Formats: sequence, C-alpha cells, structure tokens
Amino acid sequence: YEIQHHKAHFASVLGENGLFVQNEPVLGVIWDGTGYGDDKQIWGGEFFMFQDSEMERCGHFEYFDWLAGDKMAREPRLSLFSLTEGKDASIASKFTPEEIRIYSKILESNGLKTSSVGRVFDAVASLLGICDTNKYEGQAAILLENCIDSYDLSTCRPLISVGPGGRISSKQLLASVSDELDRGSEICEIAVNFLYTLANLIREIAVSKGVRRVACSGGVFQNSVLCDMVLELLEGSFETYFNVNLAPNDENISYGQLMYHLNCSDAAEREKEV
Repeated sequence: YEIQHHKAHFASVLGENGLFVQNEPVLGVIWDGTGYGDDKQIWGGEFFMFQDSEMERCGHFEYFDWLAGDKMAREPRLSLFSLTEGKDASIASKFTPEEIRIYSKILESNGLKTSSVGRVFDAVASLLGICDTNKYEGQAAILLENCIDSYDLSTCRPLISVGPGGRISSKQLLASVSDELDRGSEICEIAVNFLYTLANLIREIAVSKGVRRVACSGGVFQNSVLCDMVLELLEGSFETYFNVNLAPNDENISYGQLMYHLNCSDAAEREKEV
C-alpha cells in the first residue's frame, strides 16, 4: 500500500499522541527537506487537516525551483540560488561564472518545484555566510541554530506573515532576511527572528483554520529552538503535539505509514478494493 511521506509523518504524531480516537480537527504541520508529493513535486513545507478519519493537505509553502537533484540538499548555496534566481549580490562569491551560467539556464526551463522548509533553512544559512556546502546531513540548519545562545520571545518580530489565501512565500521570507542583513542586524538576531517567523506562521495558520490542536513532525522539528518557540507561542490557545518516543525525522515514517493504513478512511477503502 502506497502512503505519502508527509501524511505518514503526520500520522506518526497522531498515533503517538492518541489523536486518531478523538473528534476534534487537528492541524498537521509537516516540515522537512525532501518528500515526493502527490502532485509529483518535492514537498517539505506542508499543512494537513485530520478529522473523522480523513486527512487532507490544506496548504503549503509556495513552490520554488528544485535544482540539480540530490545535489541541492548537499549544497545550501543552490537553495539560495533558486530562491534569489541567482540575483543576490553574494552569488558571485559562491559560484564560478560557468556555474552561474549553467544554473541560470536550468532555471529558465526547470519543471521540478519544491515547498521544502528544509531548503529554506539552507538558503538562509548560505545567505548569512554560515554554510554553503554540507559535510553531513542537516549541517546548515544545525549551524544556524547554533548561532543562537538565547532569545527573548517578547522582543522577537516576524519577518513575514501569512498572505492572502494562506499564501506563504519562501522568496519573500528570504528577501526579508536579506533586508535585515543589509541593515546591519547581527547574525544571531536574524537567526532568532527567522525561527520566530516560522513559529508565528504556524500560529497564524492555526488561527485561520479555526483549530485548537496542532501536531508537528518532520526533520525540521529536530530544531529545539523552533520547537520551544512553537510551544511558547501556542501555549494557552492551542494544544501542541510532537513525536513522543520517535524522532521527528524519517525514523517515524514506517510507524506513521502503519498508523495511516489502520486509521484513515481512504486506506481502508483501498484495502476493500484489493
């Protein structure tokens, strides 16, 4: 039985927290680096709604170009190139003229898109001069988080908000980070406000959907600062859930697939057909 990657992430949180057996809707926030989507694009910045055994994708980060296959996940500079369309001033120092020519040409006819929040982390890390090439999985995101010694939530501010129709633009978010850099803001301050923005986007989407329960999973939620911010921002107004005994990364996929198969109505219908 085929079960989509991000739906499995969501089902793993629902299963670990006993949320399949209640009637209230649950908003799933599933952010990671790479997952094959139902529309044949690369997902990774997804919002789902679960209620009455039905799980539906209800939103996502706006698509941007996926470049160079698996190489994009290894080279954060490629995420920066994609999101800025090769026009940021720092590009010249990160690529050779020949590379700029080749990747610019690819952008002209590229049909593969992504909504990946993991790649947004990469682009921000590259833009801030933290990491252009990963030596291990998730290095750029880890180094970005390591820039933060402490933060005061009351002084944090969002760099973007949810746009009309639930629109979330990764390109606009990166442009706002670039503006902060141009204004001379400290790297740590920009990193804090970037993570605060992501947490605040979750709150804004939850408010717009009218839900009381929010469940988060996917590799992005290995970031402890982001998780702490989500808990602080949603406290009092929402019930927030994360994976319990399983890590939020792909460790939970097989369990999530099993939970989806046992608890979601379309999985049951497929089994009847067989």
